[in-house]
Parts: sequence; structure tokens; C-alpha cells
Amino acid sequence: MRRVRFLSLVLVVAGLIASTQLGLCRPAESQEPHRQQLRVVLYPFIPEFTYAAETVKRLFEAENPDIELVVLDLSDNYYAPPKPGKTDPTYIGNVQTDVYELDSVFLADFVKDRKIQPLKDDILLPQGALLENAYIGSMLGGTRYGSAHWVCGDFLFYTKDSVPAGDLKTLKDVEDFVGSDPKFRLLVDLRGRLTLGEFYLASAYAKYKDWSAVKDHINPADPSVEADLVRVLKMCPTGRCRDQVFHEITGIYGQEFALKRSKALIGYSELLHSVLKEGITDGTLSDADLKVASLPLDDAGAVPISWVDSFAVGTACIGDCYRRAAKFIKFMQRDDVYLKLLLPDRPSFLLSPSGPFPIPAYLLPAKASLYSDSTLLSNAHLYPDLRKIIEGASVPTGVGLNQDLRTVSSSVDAALNKAVPQ
Repeated sequence: MRRVRFLSLVLVVAGLIASTQLGLCRPAESQEPHRQQLRVVLYPFIPEFTYAAETVKRLFEAENPDIELVVLDLSDNYYAPPKPGKTDPTYIGNVQTDVYELDSVFLADFVKDRKIQPLKDDILLPQGALLENAYIGSMLGGTRYGSAHWVCGDFLFYTKDSVPAGDLKTLKDVEDFVGSDPKFRLLVDLRGRLTLGEFYLASAYAKYKDWSAVKDHINPADPSVEADLVRVLKMCPTGRCRDQVFHEITGIYGQEFALKRSKALIGYSELLHSVLKEGITDGTLSDADLKVASLPLDDAGAVPISWVDSFAVGTACIGDCYRRAAKFIKFMQRDDVYLKLLLPDRPSFLLSPSGPFPIPAYLLPAKASLYSDSTLLSNAHLYPDLRKIIEGASVPTGVGLNQDLRTVSSSVDAALNKAVPQ
């Protein structure tokens, strides 16, 4: 459940350009009556989203000139439901569309509310072509409702110049590795309702191991789980890791890490895009310098959790609409399309379309073949290590889980403020 918001002045301006010139953000009427529309929500919180949306639209329409792809941009929200009685067109739960790129945190809700339909086998990749957690996370009750696209979860990153003395098996091991230097320690975003809710859930999994036990420790909050997150916060330099501006522009933590202002970094794999964008430009760090480990959030050990973003088809999309949706889903499953998003050609619309060179997005594809792709690995060598950590991760889902995590975050926020006042 990626709440990483790659926002900057450049991206905001780029988004305005894209929404004005490319029509990505509004379901405008087709200017060509013979073209039929397909309305699609793409998951917005990825590196270079504006580039990704424009690229998908341009390439898909070039291959399918009879279809107008309308990409709905939910980057203003996606996760936060409006107040009762209100609607918000940027909240995924309020959108009625043909194809949703749906975070697995919502899967049970969408199935319960009959917003999406089971997918036919002929448009789905076989189980063996997907990461294990991607396959599991795109289905509910044995029925496949989604074509898995991305997976994600939190990792611990460090560099080859600061390698742990041994395996990081417990939270205590992480504390010992990070050390006591008041300035050169740990960076992590510990602000925001879903960010805190997800860290709470990950810590609960580390302590209680599986959903059957974890679900009983979400409401009310478990003080021992909150205590683990207090320990994480205390590894941060004073005044860091709870900054609202840094939360809104999460890439700043990656930039700080690239400039060697912390010993370790916690975050999703795509945060490495910000790390490399800063490190390569500044000359302080390259992909070859990066190392990764699983993140243990309790002394009972690491039990990784992950989220899966899948393409699901709305229940009203039948007949010709379903056939158009099937074409789009198969298009998005192709290795060459994945590589366009994993190795973006340009950092933004404000720079030369030719480069200078791709900086890997470090998103985690659901499709297994990408993890041994020579082109991808020549630019981003951590993919095999990331796969080893994430593929066996649990994929939590349940009716109301998104709201439950938002609710428990209030207690977590209070516990963090009490332990380390801002």
C-alpha cells in the first residue's frame, strides 16, 4: 500500500501540463466518435507517475487505434474516504470506472460491495509466472479478481560502506547496527495515518506472526506493538522522521540518505528512485553502493508483509467494454511495457525527452521474469535480493482494513508524540 508521494514543484507543474495537454486527468468526451473509451485508474504513487501515465496511454493507443484510453488520476487522494454523506472523486472507493489498479488493502471491500468481477483465465497470467505473494494478493476466497501488477513492502537499506556485522534478525539487531551517533543513524517516515497504520500492522505481524492472531491486536491498539515503533523513532536523529513536509515529499528521506546523512533508511523499494536520483546527480552514491535487508520490527524477528496492486474490472464493464479491458490488461502484463515504467526515459516533462539516462524506478513487478531481466539488472542490481525478501511476505486483507489502519494510527501517533515530543 504505497503512500509514497513523489511530489515536488516539478511534478506538480508536470501534472498540470499533462492534465491540460494530454487529457489524463479528466474523462473528456472523445473527439473521434469512432473510438471507444476505456476508463482506467492507474495507481498514482509511483516514481514519475505523469511520465508513466502518458507512456501507457501513448503506447496502448498506438497499438489499439480504435480505443481512447482515459487515465483517471487519483494522486490527490486514493486512500482517504470522505466524511459520511460526502463523496470525493479522487478516493478510489468513490470511483466508478472500467478498470481499477487496486491496492489489496481494498480488495475485500470491493468484492463485498460488488464493485469488481472475477476475471476469466484467458486474461490472467498463470500462477507460475507471478511472485507467490502477487498471486495470493490478487485473489479472495480462491477467486482471482485481479491481474497482479506491482507488489510492495518496507525494507531496510544501507550501503556497502556501512554493512552490519551480522544478520539483522531482530529489532535489537537493527538498534545495534544503527548505533548511537546522534546525527548519523536512521531515516524513516513516521507520519501520516496510513503510514503509521501500516507500520503498526507490520510490527504486529512480527510479534504475532499471522493474521489469525494479528487481527485481534488492531482495535484497540496493543501497547507492546506501539512500543516497538517508539524504539524505531528513537533511532532517528533528534527532530527527524516526523516532519510533515518530509512526509508529503517522502523522497526527501531518500535524498538525505544519498547524501550520507544517515546510516540506514527504511522504506519501499521505489524510494530508491529518489536515492539514486540524488546520489547520481550529486556524485555521492550509485546503484552498486546499495544494500538491502529484511526489516524486523520486533525482537521476535522479521515477518514481512506486502501489498499487491492489481488490475480489476468493474462489474458494469461487460461485453465490448470487457474485451477492451482484456486488451489493456494483457498489454500491461508484457515485459516491454513493464520495462518502460521500471526504467523511465526521462526524470520529468521539464527535462529533455532523451534523458540523460534512465534512473530505475525500483518498483517491484508482480511478474517473476522481470527479476532476471538483464536490461533491468544492469541498471538496478538489487532486484534478486528484493525478491527473496518480499516473495514470501504475507498479504493482509479484510473488510474495512483500510479504515482500521487509519483508526489505529491515532493511537500510534499519540504514543510517538508522548515518547518523543515534537
